[in-house]
Amino acid sequence: MFDNEILTQGERLKKIRQLMLRATQTEIAQGACTKNMISQVEMDKKKLNINLATKISKNLNRIAKEKGINLSIITPKELLIEDYEQANYIFINILKELKEIKVIDLFDKKLSEAEELIENYKITDNNKIELYKLSADFYYYKRIYSKSERMCDIGLKISISSQNSFEEVSLYIYRSRNNIFTGNYVRALQQLEYAEELNKSIINDELSIMIFYHKALTYKRLGEYDRSLEYFKILKQFDINDYNMLLKVKMVYANCLMDYHISFDEAEKEYKEILSIAMKYDYKDFIALAYSNISELYFNEKDYKLAGRYAKESLKYNLDNEYLNEILYFVAKMLQSSNEHVETYLLQSLEICEKKDTENLDLIEKVIYELVLIYIKKEDKENLMLMADKAKELNIDYSLIYLEIGDYYRNKNNEEKSKYFNSKAKEKLKQTKKFSYNS
Repeated sequence: MFDNEILTQGERLKKIRQLMLRATQTEIAQGACTKNMISQVEMDKKKLNINLATKISKNLNRIAKEKGINLSIITPKELLIEDYEQANYIFINILKELKEIKVIDLFDKKLSEAEELIENYKITDNNKIELYKLSADFYYYKRIYSKSERMCDIGLKISISSQNSFEEVSLYIYRSRNNIFTGNYVRALQQLEYAEELNKSIINDELSIMIFYHKALTYKRLGEYDRSLEYFKILKQFDINDYNMLLKVKMVYANCLMDYHISFDEAEKEYKEILSIAMKYDYKDFIALAYSNISELYFNEKDYKLAGRYAKESLKYNLDNEYLNEILYFVAKMLQSSNEHVETYLLQSLEICEKKDTENLDLIEKVIYELVLIYIKKEDKENLMLMADKAKELNIDYSLIYLEIGDYYRNKNNEEKSKYFNSKAKEKLKQTKKFSYNS
């Protein structure tokens, strides 16, 4: 009854009496209290207690029956419910809706509704934390890392003030994810160290798995493969029941083996196990990712035929794949030797980055670099300049890209453009690497 409205006790009683039963204050007060008491309650000058709510609810149900009004039984609990309880009920329904939303604009709108409830009513800390964790997760997977970070910050403040250690650890891990994928590895490791220290007091295996996984991922991205593999040894001591987490752990481990060139056989075995698990659960994103990584594995072994076959296989699972831009880039790299649709795949990858993944600067840099090499080879100056502009516009480290373009124009005896791109490359290098050169 009135599930989507937030009413005071008085407003609720008045609505039931007037709109649903068309009864007078005298009628519902009969044998329960005075008419004046009903008036005082409806004006929110008096609060109901359990005894009075029980008597009034009996009168309300009797009146409904006498008037032949089809109404579910009105309980004392419904009359006693406070506005903040109703707000929390509505808030929980918003959380359920948010879990199903895939579109950013709709998510933003529903999040605003939830935050409005937080501003106006006493929403429980657990509900608020769930909102900000869910939002941090949503924006993280949409590659909107800056917004995910803001959600983490708010959630952390609530977790700390409510002394919720489990959620505090979780949100430090969430923050580390954002820093890993924006290249702030030192900061990510600091947050993971802090999360690990906090977890010592609660000793939660789920949190430990997440901490060690993200440490392994960070060291892999730093190129410190030995340290990364140490954490994978630790992870093997845990039973990972969540298949999504298991796939992530196995994928990064296999990638580490491949990048470090430790063992082709072991990497191949891991990728095929990933493929088997992903197919069992019909997890198309990981099926596509596994195929693309197997393709890269064979490419590194110079088995271009198998590399091309697996690369094409990965595209079959890519209609709404969250890794589509990354997979298109990998497929393009795998098919370079045959020159088959490479430019098309790279352009598709860049288009997705521009629309949905503008913070994935590392991938954008790689894609534009490969396109620049293609346009240099084709001597397509128009598209070459287009890529040069995009590199600057998308705020990536374009120093290597501009050096390639500068070399191209030097070979074409165009000293003016060669000097321009080389000087811009040098400026960007100083900015990104914080080098200081003597002029």
